[in-house]
Amino acid sequence: MPFRVLPAEPSDIPGMVTVHQASWVDDPIIGRLMPDVEPKVKYDYDVNYYKDKFENKALTGTVMHKVIETETGKLVAFAKWKYPYSLTPEQQAEKDKLNLGRSYPPGTNEKLYEQFFHCVDTLRKKYLDEEKDYFLHLLIVLPPYQRRGLGTMLIREGLTAADGDKARTYIEASPKGLGLYQKFGWKEIDDIVIDMRPHGGTGMASEKCLMREPGAGLA
Repeated sequence: MPFRVLPAEPSDIPGMVTVHQASWVDDPIIGRLMPDVEPKVKYDYDVNYYKDKFENKALTGTVMHKVIETETGKLVAFAKWKYPYSLTPEQQAEKDKLNLGRSYPPGTNEKLYEQFFHCVDTLRKKYLDEEKDYFLHLLIVLPPYQRRGLGTMLIREGLTAADGDKARTYIEASPKGLGLYQKFGWKEIDDIVIDMRPHGGTGMASEKCLMREPGAGLA
């Protein structure tokens, strides 16, 4: 097989950031969050984001998988899942400290950032039970490797665990990825809709909130 799914490790962060930045640049919402941030500053910001996810994975249920090209070892896709988890009061206090004082690099579209993630956080609180549900937070494939089944490989990795636990799986999907997720049994439950005109974009942009029942779809 020309590609393999493996657990992602901290040493993969530079490759993950490369995939992350190349894949989101044309997204109508994500691509407008940091339009004027210097490339080196944005790279360092994203590196620190993934470092934090590895270092504090026990506080968030984070599990990450990567796809590598077997012949070259190149990281060409990855998924960031949140598996069900619960925290002690001490762990919750530690997690709360990490969430305080969010800062953005110069050039960030802060109004869009706050509006979008307010919607995201509100709907997660409404639909996602972190102690019972699985959450596919990120699924990113380097553009030249898209439509080659890599997203399917990464989805099945997490759904095997979710179905084994007879657990639901939540996701927020861009229109581009919606069809793939629907094949695996995800159903639309809500929408995130942002008017992009005040934020340098055009028209309305949206993402779908989806939930999958255990055993649904192709998995």
